[in-house]
Amino acid sequence: MKVLSVEDKVACVGNENEPTLEAETPKLTKEELNRGCPLGVSRVTNCLYVCGAHALPGAVKALRPGLVVNVAPELPPPPEDCVPRHYVPLLDTPSSDMHPFMDRVADLINEVVSRGEKVLVHCVAGVSRSVTLCLAYLVKWEKMTLSDAYHHMKQRRPQIRPNTGFFKQLIKYEERLFGEASVKMVYCEAIDKEIPDVYEPDYRGMMWFRQRYGPIEKS
Repeated sequence: MKVLSVEDKVACVGNENEPTLEAETPKLTKEELNRGCPLGVSRVTNCLYVCGAHALPGAVKALRPGLVVNVAPELPPPPEDCVPRHYVPLLDTPSSDMHPFMDRVADLINEVVSRGEKVLVHCVAGVSRSVTLCLAYLVKWEKMTLSDAYHHMKQRRPQIRPNTGFFKQLIKYEERLFGEASVKMVYCEAIDKEIPDVYEPDYRGMMWFRQRYGPIEKS
């Protein structure tokens, strides 16, 4: 699989004052990468944005997206605002089947950004479901490895955390597209569960504490 560097990727032409994928470097901060975004919204590429439900009204008003992808069927229907919407009826549980929606939503995002329009993807918190679909888009159309796509998004939105079921499906998705996976599931002793290996840095402090002081006893 040919892996393009971040420098090789430009999602679409955006505002000249906005950072592009071509210009970005690991030294840029989250604030710099999201400069110009409405409060609570993170820029995935120049034309793709992600947020939680609380930021949705301001985001729609400020960004004027050509498409809003709603991955939160438990939310009430939004007021009519003439923005095209695509609904993904999935709850944020490890058993929810995201596979049928990955290609469809990734292709929809690509269609819209190819016209130079913006896409806003949201769920309740902008952490799991919406992020999973953005990762699928980055893997399929930006030709990033899943590992690179995850770190790309985490730099812009540190709170991202697709549930383990979704991540397992993303791993299979990458394998189906390119014949190999860049992320693997590993056992995490700190929580006695399997996690994607890209989550391991988040548990290093817990592991150090456990190795030094032993398991925390429940009262």
